[in-house]
Amino acid sequence: MSPSITQFGKKVPGKVYVDRPGAYAVIVNAQGAVALIRVPQGYFLPGGGIDPNEDARSALAREVLEETGHEVHVVRELGWAAQFLVARHEELYLNKVGQFFVARLGPKRQAPHEVDHSLEWLPMAEAKKRLRHEFQSWALARFESSHDRP
Repeated sequence: MSPSITQFGKKVPGKVYVDRPGAYAVIVNAQGAVALIRVPQGYFLPGGGIDPNEDARSALAREVLEETGHEVHVVRELGWAAQFLVARHEELYLNKVGQFFVARLGPKRQAPHEVDHSLEWLPMAEAKKRLRHEFQSWALARFESSHDRP
């Protein structure tokens, strides 16, 4: 299904991890600032979990619309990475498996649904430092090193 996946994090011995697929966008504006979603827990790339009966692109479109109110237009696939995480007060052990895309924000179609989410634009270096998960920072580094950046 997916090509090679760069894995981050370490498993807690004896715990069973659940794979949680997600789709995320690297969106950079004309000034070189990166779109991040700020929530009470920190900063994340736009996007999120892929629900049953969704593919990565439709999940990305739904998540970005919910988080920002904007349409999203995928430019190209960027790659795959995953990270072992412990969520919900260490009761849920996840392997977040992300499919990453280079994308652009389209027109704003509605008010965001996620009231505790805000869209912020940060310089690339600051965005990489602020991202809560290493696998998402990997996507920004991969974007920076690509020769055909939009």
